Amino acid sequence: MSIQKDARPRRGAVPRFIWLAIWSALLLLAFIFPNTGFLEPTPSGEKPRPVPVVSSTGPDSGKERPLQVMTYNIRHAEGMDGRVSPQAVLRDLKAANADVIALQEVDRLQWRSGMQDQARYFAQAMGMHWIYAPAIHRGVSQYGVALLSRYPLEAPQIHPLTGGREPRLLLTAELRLPDRTVTVATTHLSVEAEGRTREWPQLLAALQNGQTPLILLGDFNSPSSSPELQETVRGLGLNEIRPKPSSLPTVAHGGRIDHIFSNLPADGPTLVIDSRASDHRPVSASLNENEIPLHAH
Repeated sequence: MSIQKDARPRRGAVPRFIWLAIWSALLLLAFIFPNTGFLEPTPSGEKPRPVPVVSSTGPDSGKERPLQVMTYNIRHAEGMDGRVSPQAVLRDLKAANADVIALQEVDRLQWRSGMQDQARYFAQAMGMHWIYAPAIHRGVSQYGVALLSRYPLEAPQIHPLTGGREPRLLLTAELRLPDRTVTVATTHLSVEAEGRTREWPQLLAALQNGQTPLILLGDFNSPSSSPELQETVRGLGLNEIRPKPSSLPTVAHGGRIDHIFSNLPADGPTLVIDSRASDHRPVSASLNENEIPLHAH
């Protein structure tokens, strides 16, 4: 029986075939994109473009380049104009030319962001290794953090951070440089202070027994002056790589809550990059790779 072109359902009702189509599509997506904890680094068949360790031109030719790292809360690519534009975020990522990128508030198969796998999209567009760790699951939809890297990311681990209103996590991985290994970690701590009070000790416990140099990046929802932040950073033997006092805030409404910490020396202050692609701004830093022990494990 065919449906007439001018046939209309009663007002307020949704035809059964539309519901059937929606549920069929969701079931198909569930099989194609299983609700796993990790998306493996670099989908098979793709070869990331490695960054050369030695500069080939300019006055510093022959010297090792600094390791460029970046953290960016992308708010599922919703810009200050209220529009979702992963292309705008991608422009920021490409302009920064970082070797390691930590992203927070990353969507996967969410209606609000066009059912896009955002971590995959950014990584494939730049030819980078990547790992995605969802903190929140709603059916096939996920929301979490990601690590992107020009170098291989191995031994990824998810460390749940409990006690806040929403599930939070710490994502860690081993960054395999040509002759060195570094641990990279990213997180997005709770907005409410009570949640962060419970999460900071868990973050410290997850990272304090590491055997390699550490780079910790993310949205900590805390200023540098936070006693809990300072206590955790001291406990890990890290230093904050701070921006200049005259730098922009890392969030549009003011304040600096996005940070980069490491026990590697920096080649200068962090840079807060002006952008309207999110309600946060990208934060980047250059680390002295020469200080990483050779063949560190």
